[in-house]
Amino acid sequence: MPTSDPATWQAAARVAPAKPDKSEQIRRAALKVFLEHGYAVTTIDMILAEADVSRQTLYRYFKGKEPLFLAVVADILSEVLGAITDAMREADLDRSDDLETDLVEVGRAWLHIMLQPDVLALRRLVIGEAARLPHLATAWDEHGPGQVRTLLEPHFRTLAERGLMTLDPDPQLTVAFYARTMIIPVEIAMLNVDFAPGQEVIETYIHGGVKMFLARYGTTADAAGN
Repeated sequence: MPTSDPATWQAAARVAPAKPDKSEQIRRAALKVFLEHGYAVTTIDMILAEADVSRQTLYRYFKGKEPLFLAVVADILSEVLGAITDAMREADLDRSDDLETDLVEVGRAWLHIMLQPDVLALRRLVIGEAARLPHLATAWDEHGPGQVRTLLEPHFRTLAERGLMTLDPDPQLTVAFYARTMIIPVEIAMLNVDFAPGQEVIETYIHGGVKMFLARYGTTADAAGN
């Protein structure tokens, strides 16, 4: 059973130490071809033509189509996690004195990257390949949304200790509730490729989601602070 760890995917995919420029060139070309043609239709020859590299060069870095696809997915997941980590650092949730505003800020960063066309398209592709590559769909959740939930949990625990919010007996349920309220536009966009909400619509979803979350988990202390 293939591993679901993105770092391990990339390490296993490389046959020789990678030169970042060539490796990145191949991954970018692969992403473009995968998104244009889907996983099943895409061939190594198509990627070679897009990347303008030799077969020997590609196989020096990646063992084949599936390892290359896994590396491409790992790249996207790293971007998602990086954006959310930066947003949480900027919001400084642990010291929040305006929880609603700070949760909106985190949600805004999350939606911004999740609504990027390439991220949406790759997520659709992963879902489409779930039956053939079930480990890939599992990995997407574990190392994408799942990692975001893991990153948020200690902050939510700190906020609960400060009396600004409550937690379910399993704090991951609380985090999951927040996550679900934030990504409603993403779920709509997944089903409708023509759905391109403007910022005003996105803000409506974000603010509405945070208010719904705080109606369930916010405390009197938080309300008084705002």
